[in-house]
Amino acid sequence: MTIASRTPPAPTAIRRDRLTWAAYLALAQFTFFLNIQGNIIPFLKDEFDLSYRVVTLHPAAVAAGLIVSGLFGERLTRRYGRLWSVMVGLAGMAVGALAIIAAPNPVVSILGCFLMGTVGCLVLIVVPTLLADWHGANRSVAIGEANGISYVASLTAAMAVGLFVAIGLSWRAALLLGVVLAGLLLLFLRGVPMPDAAATPVAVPGEAGRGGRLPTAYWFYWLAIMAFVGVEQSVLVWATEFLARVKGVPVASAAVTAGAFSLGMLVGRLSSAVVLTRITSARALYLSAIITVPAFFVFWGSPSLPIAVIGLFAVGLGCALQYPLTLTKAIVIAGPFGELATARASLASGLSILIVPWAIGALADHMGLSAAISMLPLFTVAAVVFLFVGERAVRR
Repeated sequence: MTIASRTPPAPTAIRRDRLTWAAYLALAQFTFFLNIQGNIIPFLKDEFDLSYRVVTLHPAAVAAGLIVSGLFGERLTRRYGRLWSVMVGLAGMAVGALAIIAAPNPVVSILGCFLMGTVGCLVLIVVPTLLADWHGANRSVAIGEANGISYVASLTAAMAVGLFVAIGLSWRAALLLGVVLAGLLLLFLRGVPMPDAAATPVAVPGEAGRGGRLPTAYWFYWLAIMAFVGVEQSVLVWATEFLARVKGVPVASAAVTAGAFSLGMLVGRLSSAVVLTRITSARALYLSAIITVPAFFVFWGSPSLPIAVIGLFAVGLGCALQYPLTLTKAIVIAGPFGELATARASLASGLSILIVPWAIGALADHMGLSAAISMLPLFTVAAVVFLFVGERAVRR
């Protein structure tokens, strides 16, 4: 793959062909399984009589899986190819979900979460780089749309848990729905050609370090990804519990109401094509932080539930483009080492998911959930600092 000039060509109309939709849907399936945990945590907590600290071992197990795959998954994708990696990732997540459904105790459900993270991360490694290679100058739009459609899946997960419980079915029915959808997607992928990195038609502009090492600027983006993901996952994990325990919303209703965050993410990510034709990705990232912080305090502090839900929607809107735009910057600066960049970005995501929601849970056990969650805006501020330093490193 030839490294092009640093300035990408002007984007043309994005083509959403079958490969693009396959990538979009694969990432959406990954997000469905990843984010449904936040909606089922209250039920797991009650069913197994777990403390906040223990119940967060479920997302921590997914995070541990992401870390393992972030360290070694890129070798598998390079050896066996992108299509194999995506199909194995989807199948592994489905098996992990079945383990959670059938779990007689939290040990089995935690192991199911670990399997989902470890194998499912192959999808997360492949899809962003595939879209970046395939769409060239439209890479930011493609990755933004992929993450937007992922939040259709996230919203579906939140709604499915609440609705299935409301009509008298178990939360397990929502996970089973995910397994069925994964099976259908595997059938769809069988006829989709998915070229490997050397065969993609458009090279990724960027600049990589010598000898395959990722450049210094990449690692500042890596830290920003870690901070942004920490906020996003903590809201996903704890919003339902916060609404139920602090705001007094019934658990089934809280699971549905927490979907306001995912709805905000959905609107923000699907609007990426419009936003990025008007402002640069760097300005979009800084603007997102300006929206996120005050919106979070509206959600956290408002005594009115409708206003709190509006705040939660605005938090999702602010967070929407943070991960995909920062990841795109990281892929671009990595040049021909895009899948190494996404693998290490998965490592950042895994570490963040492992540490931040667990730390919020541990703080909640000691000082209450409301006080613990109030710490999250600090991560957004830290991410802005890392972005600023990364942008300066790119200019140098």
